[in-house]
Amino acid sequence: MTVQRQYTLPHCNLVLEGLSADANDPLSPLAVLMNAECHLPGATDATLAGGREFLDSLVAAVSRYGQQLLSGVPYPRATGAAPPLVEIKPGDLPYHHHLIVHQQPLGEPVSDLNALPPLDIQLTTVQFYDLMEAVDQLLADSQTLPDMKAQFQAVSRRLVRPSEPMTKRAAPAALGAAALAAAGLALFFVPPPEFEPSRPESEASAPAAASAVPGDPPTADGDSSVAVAPDGDGLDRLEGAPVITDAATIALLQSDVTQRLQEAWADAPRPSGDLAYRMAISENGDILGYRYENDLALEEVDNTPLPELAFVPVAGAEPVQERVAQFIATFTPDGEVVVEPTEAPTEANAAELPLLEQKVTDGDRIRELNSNLYDSILAELEPLSASEALRFRVRLTEAGEVVGYEPVNAAAGLLATETPLPSLVTAADSTDAQADFQVVFTESGVLEVNPWDGWPQ
Repeated sequence: MTVQRQYTLPHCNLVLEGLSADANDPLSPLAVLMNAECHLPGATDATLAGGREFLDSLVAAVSRYGQQLLSGVPYPRATGAAPPLVEIKPGDLPYHHHLIVHQQPLGEPVSDLNALPPLDIQLTTVQFYDLMEAVDQLLADSQTLPDMKAQFQAVSRRLVRPSEPMTKRAAPAALGAAALAAAGLALFFVPPPEFEPSRPESEASAPAAASAVPGDPPTADGDSSVAVAPDGDGLDRLEGAPVITDAATIALLQSDVTQRLQEAWADAPRPSGDLAYRMAISENGDILGYRYENDLALEEVDNTPLPELAFVPVAGAEPVQERVAQFIATFTPDGEVVVEPTEAPTEANAAELPLLEQKVTDGDRIRELNSNLYDSILAELEPLSASEALRFRVRLTEAGEVVGYEPVNAAAGLLATETPLPSLVTAADSTDAQADFQVVFTESGVLEVNPWDGWPQ
């Protein structure tokens, strides 16, 4: 039985048509979507239409952009990921927003050769809010596509930029240090009081050799610690933190941090020389602190993305207990960011796959292996706690056995045990022909599996 649902607002009309779950019950929910149309009067005369893929992409784009608009925290798309069917971007003016729909000729397979130019629709804030209200009404309607749920995920703390620049945040600490120095200088001229301290009888009878000699350095048991003002941003909190020594984890963190720093520094002014900083990175890729390594780096720190990307508490910082790895990040005058570990990692726990010597070349077999791997992972897949895509390189034998995998980004290395991949690995003869596949667990819960070297022709 064909069912139609309509969500109408002044600047948006969302119409869904599909099949009901029970043809004999007129009150049964719309379970199978046949067509979705979105009309935006006042913004465009074109009718945006498509199937379930179009509707899912529209709902995800509106939900994510609405969350970004209300919270003020941007959520960038994963680097290298293909653009979604529908996306929303901010316009040149604060009250303008661009709704971009990537079109494809009807009845033809998806291809870069026959793709139409994307449709760019400019919306005002009022028009976008009507579109968001229509989507909210759809998600709240239990009689329409009950399996469609709103998917909201917390933004990683690495994406939350401090509300104040580092120089402003450091001003109270600098002022306090100056006041402490002034007080110390004033007390220097106050003569100490003269008195003869009384000692217990047991201490008075102790051997003379046990007494402290003037000029000797303070002992470890004495209260001789001094507060040293940090010459960077937060590394003093990390002195007792456990160290990451695993080579695979360090390599993933190095690649992830390099990519984020390079992207954030793309449009910054170029320095006259190298800017070197020592950074402390947590297991999930957060920059927990940094410190300049040369004088020019101190002067140009506000021109780098470190003050915005670093997660450093403003006050009351406690020692960090999570595992960290230290790197040296160098911003060169040529516009490149070079990140290197401060210590050579150990190779004992490295999880890199060996060089693939004998490959599966049969195109039909590669497609079959790709389909079987997708089904095997999906059968055991449970919701993940990831707030970004997890990317893996998975290796299969020609017989379909999973012989190993390795994470491609830092988040994948941290959350690999949450995925079904460890349970799928089996022992197999290493001399068999093998093939590598890229497996991606997206932040929205979608599983993607593709041949590592691309689809065979």
